[in-house]
Amino acid sequence: MGANDLVLEAQVISNSGPIQVPIADREKVCLTADGILYVAQSYKQDMSVMSYIELLKHMDVEYRMVVVSVEQIQKLYAGAQSKTVQNDSSFRQKQIAALIGEAVKEGASDLHFRNGEKSTAVLMRVDGYLEPLHSYNSEDGEALCATMYGSMTDVADTQYKKGTSQDGRIKREFLKSMGLYSARIATRPTNYSNLVVLRLLYNAGMKKSLLELGYDNDRQIPLIRRMTKRTTGINIFSGPTGSGKSTSLDALLSEMMKQMGSKIHLLTIEDPPEYHIDGAVQTPLICDRDDPEAVGREWTRSISSSMRLDPDVMMIGEMRDKDSAATAFRAAMTGHGVWTTLHANTALQVLDRLVDIGVAPTFVTDASLVTGLINQSLAALNCPDCKRPYLKHKHDVEPDLQQRIEKHCVPANVFLRGVDRGCKSCKGRGIKGRTVLAEVCIPNQKIMNEYRRGGGTKARALWVKEFNGMTKNAHLIYKINQGLIDPAVGEEKVCPLDEDEITLA
Repeated sequence: MGANDLVLEAQVISNSGPIQVPIADREKVCLTADGILYVAQSYKQDMSVMSYIELLKHMDVEYRMVVVSVEQIQKLYAGAQSKTVQNDSSFRQKQIAALIGEAVKEGASDLHFRNGEKSTAVLMRVDGYLEPLHSYNSEDGEALCATMYGSMTDVADTQYKKGTSQDGRIKREFLKSMGLYSARIATRPTNYSNLVVLRLLYNAGMKKSLLELGYDNDRQIPLIRRMTKRTTGINIFSGPTGSGKSTSLDALLSEMMKQMGSKIHLLTIEDPPEYHIDGAVQTPLICDRDDPEAVGREWTRSISSSMRLDPDVMMIGEMRDKDSAATAFRAAMTGHGVWTTLHANTALQVLDRLVDIGVAPTFVTDASLVTGLINQSLAALNCPDCKRPYLKHKHDVEPDLQQRIEKHCVPANVFLRGVDRGCKSCKGRGIKGRTVLAEVCIPNQKIMNEYRRGGGTKARALWVKEFNGMTKNAHLIYKINQGLIDPAVGEEKVCPLDEDEITLA
């Protein structure tokens, strides 16, 4: 083995500790862990090199001198610096993996990194509520975020940028052992640095059925199953951000594929695919996500091209604008069953949103085209071990809420969130898990005609009164009367208990 080989393989020990070489002399001399003192040919008689050799003798350090070029010494220090960076990155990766692991253990849906001027707060969202997980100084917090983008994501731009919006996805190799299918990263600038949020998406083995998610077995699930039997038309899941639309849509499509024995061609267009659906062909959007116009064009182009790929059913991750919505409707008109999502507060408000983004009202109010409207929110469930009966603890409830409970619920059946900080079942949270509160509507032409004449409010009233529609308000009160949800939590996360009284004509 020659001197050059030794330079490439050796581990530098003289760039730190009591025998470190001054930075100014690090192109002249270097000591490695295998006891070799590398000295540059042109600096053999240099005073600083001679002083360093005297230091080694004084400290009884054994070494063998090898004379090399300046370039070889530079390679040694460069390699040592690279090794340090790699070790730091590996340490940060382990820190991030440990944080994600803690969040997963608690069943968290999101992990927040709030980078401030002096510190970084790490929080997790459990059952809809944020709670602190860890805190770091700002330098360490920024390093954690930089590591996520720099070595743990599968995006092209792996540089973490302060003051810039970015998106990414943690590589699956870091998530396999945690029960996660994926973890999306979204970054947004703040007044001091960035807010970085990881959305945690759990494995297929943890999927729940529609009933387990919280849909009503008598008045909602049969309607959804009727929607899956239609071979044409567009079915739309709606709800606010974070309401579990994607989870429910995934559960529904997975059930549908199972019922069909995977004998249909389900083709998805997603940005990017979130959950694995057995038997489906899932396709990502491929475009420059920093260019909103390019993203919009790619949605439309992808929907159009997918219609030529012989699908029986299409799942379109999102209807973003007039063009993508019009193309989705065209797919429904040409013999395809279409499932998609949209942001709206009620099932029938979806019609307003479609008109608002530019879909022709004649399409929106055609019951042969719009074949299913589903809207949902999520609310935390009372912990069964520490929940409190309302009648015993009504003094803890605000007077105005007491009035609504007495008027709209069955007080003897109502339970409040627990306050036992020592409860082992919920770890003192008083809540454990979340449930869906939903509206499921198959709009017939009579409802559509009412929408044309009087708008969404009158169409909604007709749906409830004539067709026994179950509103989110009614679904919420039903679960409150089962003792499942604290009325205060229900009002905070879903709607006031008197919502139907106010909004239904």
